[in-house]
Amino acid sequence: MEVGSLPVELWRVILAYLPLPDLGRCCQVCRAWRELIFSLDNTRWRQLCLGCPECRHPNWPSQPHLEPPSWREALKQHALATRTWTRNGQELQSSACLLFFRRRKDRRVWHVGPGCEFETLRGALGVVGPYDRVVLHPGVYEEQAEVALKVPVELVGVGRLGEVALLVCIEQQCPTARLCNLVFMPPWFSTVVYKTSWGHVQLDNCNFEGAQLQIRGPGTCQARFCSFSQGSSAHLLGVVLSLLDSCDFSGSDTASVTVEGPPASERNWACKHLAALARSFPSQSGSTPRRHEGSSNDKPDLPGGNVKKENISMEDWKRRTGGDAVCRGTVIEDPWSDGEHSNGEEENQEGTNDTKKLFTLDYKILYDQHGLSHLLKPRADGSLPLASSPDPPSVTPEPLTLQQELDRDPEAQMLASSILGCILRRCLFRDGKGGVHLSNYGQARLEENLFRSLNYAVRCIQHSTMLRNEVCECRASGVFLRLSAQGLIAENNIHSNGEAGLDIRKGANPII
Repeated sequence: MEVGSLPVELWRVILAYLPLPDLGRCCQVCRAWRELIFSLDNTRWRQLCLGCPECRHPNWPSQPHLEPPSWREALKQHALATRTWTRNGQELQSSACLLFFRRRKDRRVWHVGPGCEFETLRGALGVVGPYDRVVLHPGVYEEQAEVALKVPVELVGVGRLGEVALLVCIEQQCPTARLCNLVFMPPWFSTVVYKTSWGHVQLDNCNFEGAQLQIRGPGTCQARFCSFSQGSSAHLLGVVLSLLDSCDFSGSDTASVTVEGPPASERNWACKHLAALARSFPSQSGSTPRRHEGSSNDKPDLPGGNVKKENISMEDWKRRTGGDAVCRGTVIEDPWSDGEHSNGEEENQEGTNDTKKLFTLDYKILYDQHGLSHLLKPRADGSLPLASSPDPPSVTPEPLTLQQELDRDPEAQMLASSILGCILRRCLFRDGKGGVHLSNYGQARLEENLFRSLNYAVRCIQHSTMLRNEVCECRASGVFLRLSAQGLIAENNIHSNGEAGLDIRKGANPII
């Protein structure tokens, strides 16, 4: 059947009723059908993505009001990420490929709940085989003792998130496991609800309420679209690599994420797959820094706003402008009244007044227009004025992008490309005591996270990399760096904190 036999609008209505497998088959018919299927991005693909019980909005939790560039691509990336936990087999060569598909074909599904095969989670875990799926129906499942996972298994809750609750303490003793659409609450005998010391666990769309997730190296963890609330936290001890993506941390009593200890020398099978996922995260090093939401672009054009800018070094700029000459003739208007001064200003007020009389007051600008680029203009003959003249130079060093800075600094470039320890990206930390705490040589990489309304956002003792995060409204300083803390802090938006944005003391020496 040709696509041209019906209007395109009717084809889109018909194809919008197809489930996901049938959409994939239709894409293979011909190029015209493939383009029709792709054109359903804002309708059918959006419906499939938001209706998936294993994930949430692609931009959740920090920007759920923004739509992704492609709903189909977001659903594809989610499907690929959910398969990480089953990739611990041999390399997919000819014989291994058949073994892989045979393993998936023999996989069984066990149902747990009232009127099902098993009424308790412990009973189902006692009979499951490798890579079986355990489906938990709505209800509350409580275990009075620790439960052990001895074979790779997948635990999935049925219904909406919150209808299946587990009051258990699970210790993973197998290479891999996956938990999806579950709510974890601590049992009476422990605050830790899940722990592993050598295997890999994948958490999709789970809630932790007053509970603790504990990962000890060489164990690894991949958590996506998870919520940690009511004092919940994640403790990573000596982890080589773990990935927390699009998670929400709120109401913490201490730090929401604690990374402690140097990465273990031993590696498990999931490290190379998590590293590939971490590197696939789109880099925005060459982009312009994000503008604060409260800023406005509707300011009137200032004189000299169309001055041509060049990329020149500071040495060239000093040579053109006559060295380190004092730029006289510019006054910045103080927004406060004469009676509002700090203690230091009151002590030196008399000496300052005498000093001001030595300068000629040629310009007077508002205090919120500290930039002097609108005052720069060339002479009538086209030459550049000296820095000491009333007309400052028209050529100023333009700030470089992050990628340009990294190209000039090999050490910073090495830190920016480092993937080791705990990787947090696109997470939201809010309304609690602390965000991320690194100690005892723990390492972390923070990328595009939002820290808001905390006592502190990051407390770093040793090593961390912070790229394109927003840190705001902290009651104390935003980022604390102590005791020879090193790392890279670049392209972050740090503002509106109670004390310092970056508090660097006691031998800390990061690259900012």
